[in-house]
Amino acid sequence: MQPDQLKQSIHRIEECADDAKRSVQQQASIPSELRDCVNQLHDQAKQAQQQVDSGQQQQGQGQQDSLRQAVMQMEQTGDRAMQACRQAGNSVDQQTQQSVKRLHDEVSSLKKQIQMG
Repeated sequence: MQPDQLKQSIHRIEECADDAKRSVQQQASIPSELRDCVNQLHDQAKQAQQQVDSGQQQQGQGQQDSLRQAVMQMEQTGDRAMQACRQAGNSVDQQTQQSVKRLHDEVSSLKKQIQMG
């Protein structure tokens, strides 16, 4: 995967994480598990973005490995967020469900691209 593509993917994930965090914050009835997962994903996306930004000069195997690790962690957190969404059922509005799903889909897509490339 090209560094520019990676940077764009991480940026999209961070934007989705921002959306999901906003959606979660706007609802009082969000289960704490979902709120925690979304906040954690938001933090992980920010860290990955910083890693990509600072790592442009040092493209090496070590940086790729740590980014791959970061994406794996984001996917695990995203899986937990999706599960929390499903468990919450109707107490989570449609917009929040969609933003969490979009975030999860972006992370999963990046993980597949990294594994293939």
